[in-house]
Formats: sequence, C-alpha cells, structure tokens
Amino acid sequence: MPARAMRRQHTFHRRALAVLVIARALVAAHNVVVLDCDEAYNYWEPLHYLWRGVGLQTWEHGAAYALRSYAYALAHAGLARAGAGVGRALAWGLGVKWSVGRVAFTTTRVSLATIHAVLEADLCVAVYDTHKLTGTVLMVVLASASGSAMAASALLPSSFAMACATKACAATLRGKHRVACVACVIAVVFGWPFSGVAMVPFGLYSIYGIGVVATVKCVAACATLAMSVSVACDSYMYSMPGSFRIVSSVVNLVRYNLASGGKSELYGVEGAEYYVKNLALNFQLAFALACSAPFAVAVAVATKAFVLRSLARSGKAPKNIKLTTVMEKYRNTWRTLLFVCTPFPLVVAFFTAIPHKEERFLYMIYPFVCLSAAIATAAFAEGALRITRHAFKSRVPTFGVVFGVVLGLFVMVALSVFRTAATLKYYSAPATIYNALPVPSATPDTVAWPWYLANEYMEKGDDMTINVCVGDEWYRFPSSFHFPTTHYRLRFLKTKQVVPLPLQFDTARGGTAYTPVGLNDNNEQHENFFVHPEECVYLVEAAFERGNARAKAMGGEWIDVRSEKFIHARLSPMLSRVFYIPGYSEKHNKYVDYTLKVLAYPRDTFTKTDQDATL
Repeated sequence: MPARAMRRQHTFHRRALAVLVIARALVAAHNVVVLDCDEAYNYWEPLHYLWRGVGLQTWEHGAAYALRSYAYALAHAGLARAGAGVGRALAWGLGVKWSVGRVAFTTTRVSLATIHAVLEADLCVAVYDTHKLTGTVLMVVLASASGSAMAASALLPSSFAMACATKACAATLRGKHRVACVACVIAVVFGWPFSGVAMVPFGLYSIYGIGVVATVKCVAACATLAMSVSVACDSYMYSMPGSFRIVSSVVNLVRYNLASGGKSELYGVEGAEYYVKNLALNFQLAFALACSAPFAVAVAVATKAFVLRSLARSGKAPKNIKLTTVMEKYRNTWRTLLFVCTPFPLVVAFFTAIPHKEERFLYMIYPFVCLSAAIATAAFAEGALRITRHAFKSRVPTFGVVFGVVLGLFVMVALSVFRTAATLKYYSAPATIYNALPVPSATPDTVAWPWYLANEYMEKGDDMTINVCVGDEWYRFPSSFHFPTTHYRLRFLKTKQVVPLPLQFDTARGGTAYTPVGLNDNNEQHENFFVHPEECVYLVEAAFERGNARAKAMGGEWIDVRSEKFIHARLSPMLSRVFYIPGYSEKHNKYVDYTLKVLAYPRDTFTKTDQDATL
C-alpha cells in the first residue's frame, strides 16, 4: 500500500475510532449513577469540599490516618471548577437556571470519560498497527463494553490506573518503553499503589526492550519526581495551619494494608468466584472470549502452520519467501499481543487471593479484558477463514465465517447495550430524586419548599442549614454535588447496620488537617455519626420489605416531594434484572418506590390549623 494511502487509512481509522469511543464515554458520563459508595464518600465528597468548602469526610481522609491522596483530589478539583465555570457561562448565555453542582459533576465525568476515550483510541491504533483485524475488533468491543463505559467516568483511583495502564500498553506495543514506565509509575503514585500488580508485565517488557539499567533509571527518576509532588500535596493538606509534617498517603496506604496486616476484612469478604461473576456481568460474551484468547491464538498459529506446510509440499509456496521466517513473524505478533494482556489473569489471581473484594479493584484490567476478547475473535476468525479457503474452492464457507464473526460482534454489542441500559434505568433513582430539592428562597413552594422553611430562610439567609436524612439507604447517596446549594447537609439516622459513616469536614478546626471525633478504622459506630430524627427536614427512603415505617415512626407529617422506581433485585428474575429488554423487563421486574419526603409542618411550633390561620 502506498505511503499516502496508508496515512489516509490510519487518519480515518483514528477519527472513526475516537468518535465511537468518545460517544460511548459520553453516554456513560451522562448517567448520574454512582455505583460505589466509596466513590461518593472518598472522592466526590472531598472534591466537593475542596471546591465549595462543604463535604463529608471519611476516616481514610482523617489526618490521623491520611490514606487518601490529595494530589489526586486536587487535580480533579480543577476539572470541577472548570466545569462549574462553563456551566455558569452557559446558564448566563442561554438565560436558564440549573444546579452548578450537578453541572460540575457532569462535566467532570465527561472530562474523565473523554480522557479515557482518547487513550483507548490510541491503544486501538497501536493494536491495529500490530494486527489490523484485532485492532478493528477492539474498537467495537471497547466502544460498546458496559464495564468500560461505567469505569471510564468513575472518580476512582482504580479508574485512573486503568487510564495509565491503557497508555502503558499502547506505548509498549510501539516499543516506547520509557513512556510505558512513566505511565506505570504515575498509576502507582497518583492513582492506586496496588495497581502496580498490573504494571509488572510492562516493566518486564521494558527490561527486555531497553535493558535493566535504562528501565531502573527511568522508573527511579519518575518515581522520585512523582513522590515529591505527592508528598508535598499530602503534607500541605494534612498539616494544621502554622505547622508542618511530612505525610505520604502512598506509604500510609501500603503500611495499612501490608505492614500492619490491614483491617480490610472488617468491610466484608467474598468468595473466590466473586470476580469471575463480576467480569461475566460487565463483559458478557466478551469475557468468555477473553478467557479463550490463548486457545484461539493456538488455533490460528496451528492453521497457519498447516496451510504453509501444505503449500510447501505442493510446491505452490512463493520461492522468494522463507516460510519459517513468515511463521516466526506470525507467532511473534500473537505473542506480543498475548503478553500485553497478562495483567488480566495476573490481577484477577492476585485479588482473588485477598478476602476483601471490590468490583472497582479490577477496573485497571478492563482494557485488557477487551483486548483479550478482540484477540480471540480475530484469531478464531483468521483460523476459520484460512481453513475454509484452503479446503473449499467455493466462497460460500468463507462468507459463512465472515457472517458468523459479524453476528458474534453484533450479539456482543447488543448484550453490552442492554446491560448499560439496565444500569442506567434500574439504579438512577437515588441521584434523580435529589434533583427535586429546591433552591432555598423566601417564597414557599406548594410541596418541596414549605412555608416554614421559607420563613426560616428569610431570617437566616445563607446561614441556614437544611438537613437531608438517610437511614438504610446511606450507601446510595450520589454526592453533595447533587444538592442545589451548599445549604443542604446529608445526615444519618441510626440503623441496625454497623458501618463507618463519614462526618462533615470541620473547616473551623482545620478541615482536611483535622480528624473529627468518631472517625475510626475499626468499623465502629459513634454517636457523632447520627442525628436525632427531629433534626430532619427532608428524608430519603426506599420501600423495601421494611416499608415506609421510618417516616411514620419519626413523627410529624411527611409528604412526598418526588418518587422514582428502583429495582428490587432479589424479587426480579436474573435475565430481566441483568439486561434491560424493552417490553420484557417491565413485565417481569419488581420495583420499589425510592422517595424524597419533606416535613410538611414544624413539629413543635405550628400545626396545620395554625398555618391556615396565618394565611
């Protein structure tokens, strides 16, 4: 192929690929679902505090423990501020009103998803340059994979590590081993230290490519610079004004989990099958193909060798081509692709051995699951096409193979789309109902903003605090970004669950440098976590088996502000629960009401008759 035609082909490929992947990422970022309470409380809340001075602080962010990186948080705070600025400008230009917090939340997610999309597009091009069919299939898999769509827009260190691993893989395929080493170090220092497990293969490949000395020098230089920045940020944020102490969240996190034995098992343990189930749920057919990648490559190599030997025996092989060289080059191509996928089995094996398991721990290997699936698809297709072309003179079997591959990709895409739709539809209620919270004003609303709140706002203005209370649904709170203003505070009601709840950042006592009384790493409850029911103005609850008894037991008259349907997973069939199938899912799934309530009248001062008399 002429050089100009090749450049034109690659340019088109990059553009088409970027559009497809960015479209997937933007769709994922458009959703308001926060699937992991750790994402909400450990990352969105500190981010909200850095931006607006209000937020919830977990024990991991307490200065006494200092397990979370503020370099990571500060970098994303810039995205939130920029997003809020864009939102204000658009609101002013269009003459509309919207929640600045929700705009910042959405734009931050869009930014994260776009960054991932660009890196994934780059990986696809690198794979395409290595093996064209695999690169093309990878484009389809990445653009549709529901697991990648959700992970790309998540504000989690493991998602950040996923982006770095994607870059390291692309750089390794291009022979840019120093770039790969830099990406690996950034993932470990600024993302998640334990993502280093996924980075080991790229370090080994770097040693193979540029030698031990060059690899060590590159890693050491980058690690020194990165740790300097990380320690500077952590030391500044975790130190009290007027004092200074050296703090490294990276060292503290490793020490907590390894040196002291850690206490992660306090937060739940899962069986060995946990990650297999999660990967099957998030990638469906792609996961099955990913597991078969080595076998598929063996089939492709075997068929290639068989055909070449047949040509050699028949004398039909080109005389100017050495068949052993062709075969060795073919094997090396597949070896390279399989090697860069080794983080997939390595990470799964490592984290399966750890009792405490979280879905987010595997985010960093999602690109390699997709790449393994693409390798399997391309290898099976090549093997089947090679055999049919060699064995049959008719083109019909060849068309059959092509049709089978296209049909398989179609099924893969369809399953992913149905899974993504299920996640967006079934689990969006917790975030959606917070949109019904009104902007405080001196004018009462018929339902959402009662007259007594309007009167209180008239008296206190910006000093007014409005408590939104949650009980058993504490872990589905999406973040303070979903509150319309900073007047609102999330408060917790005491339940039978024993959980390490967060507390509000206390700016007066040092903010990020202060550890509020009650925060602890022993998974113990403290009275400071909870408020008395009489302090609640709004209430969020879901009508599972326990019903709406909490509102009734709290006293006063509570009225619904907004109610959304939330899937009852235990009572819904697996097929319609896992996938959203239009028409079928609505008939078979069971839902509960996820409701935002407001106290209609103050408990102590007014009754309905008193209020009517004042009008």
